Amino acid sequence: MVTQDPELVSAIAAGAFLAGTTRAENPSDMKSILVSRLVQYDEYLGRDPGAYSGTLEDIQLETGQQALTVVDRVQSLLNEHTDRSSSPSSSTTPSEDAYVIGTRDMTHIRTLLSIAFKWGIEPLLARVSAAIPTSSPADHGSKSSIIDLTSLPKDYELLSTMVDQITRVLLPSGIAGPISPTHISLAILDKHLADVLRPCLVLGWLPKSLASEVVRPLDSVRPILIRLISVLPVQQSVSALTTVLPLVSKLPYARKACTFLLSRQLLRRDGVRGTIAALFYDIEELSDQAPLERFEQTARLLQAVPAGMQPPDYFGNIIPQLISILTDPEVPPVQLRATAFTLSRMLVSEDNHAAHSVVAKIMLPIFHRPFLSSTPTSGSVQDISSPSSTLTTLKALLVNTDPSPALISKLLTPIIPALFSLSSQLENLKVADPSLKTSLQGLLGTWGRVVGAQEGVASLWLVVEGEGGDWQVDVAGQIRQASEQEKQTPLSLFTPEDLQRAEEAGEFDLDANLLKLRPDPSQFVRYLKSLDRPDITSELFVMLLEGYRDLKADSESDPMRTLLYLQIVVQVQTQLSGDGSSTNVLKKPDHILSFIKHALDAAALETRPAAPPSASQRRSGLGLEDLRIIDDEDVVEGDGEVDSDDEDSPETVNPLKPDEDMTATAVNLLLSILEANPDLSSNNTPILDEIFEDVVALALRGSETVKPLAREARMVITARFASTSMPSSTKLNKTSDEASAQETYQKALKLLQDPLLPVRAHGLLLLRQLVSPRTTSQSNSLQGPVLDKALVPGILSIFLQSLQDDDSYIFLNAVQGLAAMVDGYGKDTLKGLLNMYSQGLDGLAGSSMTQQDVDTRTRIGEALGQVIRRCGETLPKYADVLVPPLFSVIRTSHLPTPLRVSALSLLAQCVNTNPVALLSYSEDLLEALIDLLRVETVPMTQQKRSKRPQKDEEDSKESETKDQEALNPSDPTMDNQPTATNSKFPPLRRAALHFISLLTRAFTDQILESSSILTYSVQDVTMKRARNTIGYVAVVDEDSVVRVMAGEALEGLDRLSAALMGL
Repeated sequence: MVTQDPELVSAIAAGAFLAGTTRAENPSDMKSILVSRLVQYDEYLGRDPGAYSGTLEDIQLETGQQALTVVDRVQSLLNEHTDRSSSPSSSTTPSEDAYVIGTRDMTHIRTLLSIAFKWGIEPLLARVSAAIPTSSPADHGSKSSIIDLTSLPKDYELLSTMVDQITRVLLPSGIAGPISPTHISLAILDKHLADVLRPCLVLGWLPKSLASEVVRPLDSVRPILIRLISVLPVQQSVSALTTVLPLVSKLPYARKACTFLLSRQLLRRDGVRGTIAALFYDIEELSDQAPLERFEQTARLLQAVPAGMQPPDYFGNIIPQLISILTDPEVPPVQLRATAFTLSRMLVSEDNHAAHSVVAKIMLPIFHRPFLSSTPTSGSVQDISSPSSTLTTLKALLVNTDPSPALISKLLTPIIPALFSLSSQLENLKVADPSLKTSLQGLLGTWGRVVGAQEGVASLWLVVEGEGGDWQVDVAGQIRQASEQEKQTPLSLFTPEDLQRAEEAGEFDLDANLLKLRPDPSQFVRYLKSLDRPDITSELFVMLLEGYRDLKADSESDPMRTLLYLQIVVQVQTQLSGDGSSTNVLKKPDHILSFIKHALDAAALETRPAAPPSASQRRSGLGLEDLRIIDDEDVVEGDGEVDSDDEDSPETVNPLKPDEDMTATAVNLLLSILEANPDLSSNNTPILDEIFEDVVALALRGSETVKPLAREARMVITARFASTSMPSSTKLNKTSDEASAQETYQKALKLLQDPLLPVRAHGLLLLRQLVSPRTTSQSNSLQGPVLDKALVPGILSIFLQSLQDDDSYIFLNAVQGLAAMVDGYGKDTLKGLLNMYSQGLDGLAGSSMTQQDVDTRTRIGEALGQVIRRCGETLPKYADVLVPPLFSVIRTSHLPTPLRVSALSLLAQCVNTNPVALLSYSEDLLEALIDLLRVETVPMTQQKRSKRPQKDEEDSKESETKDQEALNPSDPTMDNQPTATNSKFPPLRRAALHFISLLTRAFTDQILESSSILTYSVQDVTMKRARNTIGYVAVVDEDSVVRVMAGEALEGLDRLSAALMGL
């Protein structure tokens, strides 16, 4: 049995008295207990007991001093044994068991260590620290204790001795030797390392400017402390320094020294990892929650650049360590959060702007370089420079920090084109790693939701421009940029085999990117939709429209780029303009309206009539066209050969053609915006007034493609203006009928703005009901409409615009509406319609009418025809209003022939309705029409007359007319030249003969029924001229229909003559 070394046993037994582990009588108070222990300790050592008569603090200090002496003695014995064991010259080596310290003895030593620090070093350090001046005078005033300067020299000397003892226990061989490998050293380092470092910092780094004759710097402990924390693990050193830092904060030099030492620890291998682990050692391993102050303390510590070190050198060491922590899967969650928090504060904190540029130059290239430069094909997944690991690191950084828009912008904005290109590539790969897809989509989505509008638009426009590179992903998930040799042009991938393969696989759809456009339009717009950022989407949409317009105008532009812009625009309209879409681009109409105005301004400018050139041509007399003796058709049909230069001739190119698509797109956008924004009006959007002027110009003089759209837009805007400019009147003064009419009016205006044609027609029907006469419940008599008369001009404008609609359903509803307005508002409205029909036709205005003008006036004429039919027996009282304007139109020879025919038809309708209305005008009308027939009749040529069969004249005439039309389809007629002023067109003579026939038949019937010969008489001279003229027309006119109608009119004249003579 091996016994323990006697000296070691004696030292431990002596310490047992100080630790209070021996049995003895326990006095009643603490001081007596400690004195008793000291006396027993002295007696055991064989020396005279001391006179322990001081205060309790003095007794505790003596106990702590003796406890440290015991520990020092035990450590010395253990070190001596270790030295003898390791010395090769030693002949006798004691047994190892003789110097083994048991568990109970180790417990006594730990107690002695606690006593030494608690009752010895700590109170001494407090007294010495209080005597050291600081830069904060307020700290002195806050002390409640009184410093005994008489004992300060003794306290300083005693503290210096104890610090020297404790450092000697740890480093018995000095700074050149290792830490003593005993259990006592481990106990000190494990429990009391901060207690050792604190006095070393206070005394070792004491500046000479703050030193005094009593308290002097203890320079010997400075290298010992540095040696100690440099050989210990980083986590242990940082944990101790972090514990000391707040305890020495009242001494600026000590605090600065502690911070410096902490910073130096960061520069050690895995120094940052150990520092963070030390700062969060008390947090559960699986928890990611910690006080914010702890995270901020970590960030401040890691951002503090050590004195004498340049920021680029410091951050160049720290930042890679922090990033490596993010990629370690074994790091606890709370440490990941601390790391990410520190990196974010380094990059975007507002505290230190000078360091931001340094940090950005070091940190951002680490994240950006893998996506902005080509990656080697042999890159490892674990390499931070590989795109795969960089994506993982970025995700870890953003997931574990607060969502700071500034941080996300700095990290992701420069690489958004590359990330989107990579994401698009992965989306087309069925074997791609789902987690990689999710990470990319998460990064793109996070960036898009927090980035500023202008920055987002600029970055996404780079995506549209095809930035981002080509990427390849292998089966192992490795990502790399494609080399120039591996890149393929889009068209080289579009082959019939690809098309057949897509159809067989069921992958062919309308949104398939068969031409391999970059970016894929459907994917790009789906991404925009997922962002839910109407501000970015609307601005980007306008840029796409403008880019598409510019590319179309440039004859040398890339057709694939033009197609890409068009496809994206179509996808935006398809996916982002629905009513239920929160990203509806039409909900942010300001930028789009500006584009619409710009596009329509250019289109409206092109439609302005070129009046000066026309006038100069008219003044120049005969021109080259008048010398043409061969028709163009003959030239084309002659030899079928056309000079190749003719395809570039100005006559074959429509200057508006290149812009028609853009103009139509602009008008469609305008309609969509008006539909999506019911509250949009000129009151809150003044630009709408300017757009309306362009729309009106296009509705009147635009191309055939644009006109229908412009008319619809004009109708919608007119209805919108009417609904928002309705006069406000107090509801207290309204009757129930007025309130109901106002409600119906608003409903009608809303329906008129609907894109569906039947719905708009119903809106016209409601307006027609509002302006129609009404029957009251009290009586069966008709009364005027209850609608406010201030709304009548707006309704009239709506009906007039609807007259120009190409759809017969809308057109007929408008005609009926105008007729109803005359019924409801009487003669004033009738005069207004007649003015629109017949005025403004003098001089150049009448001879230069467009087909649109002619159509509008003839359709107003149809409304007048309905009004005339509805007048019935009351028509005579409107004769003075109706007949003179219509008669004026008939007599004006420079007007388009269809308009004159329309006026004759209206007069004929008057005869059919009530011939009494024309009694006072019958003589003048007959004379005028006889003169018209005499002047405008076109006789048949001799050749045509000889070809006429004799046995059946009427059938021959009809067949001859058909043959002539078949042989000469290009001959000018009123149908193919609706704006021509050629009064030789047969319909004009037909209409005149029709009117004469109706008038003579009506007068004959009236004479036979009422025997009012004098009332319906016609002068003999007029009758004679009529017979001669109409008889001549019936024989010689080249139009068979005119000849037949002339024969019928001649018969009517004969019957009228017989009636006048009473036969």
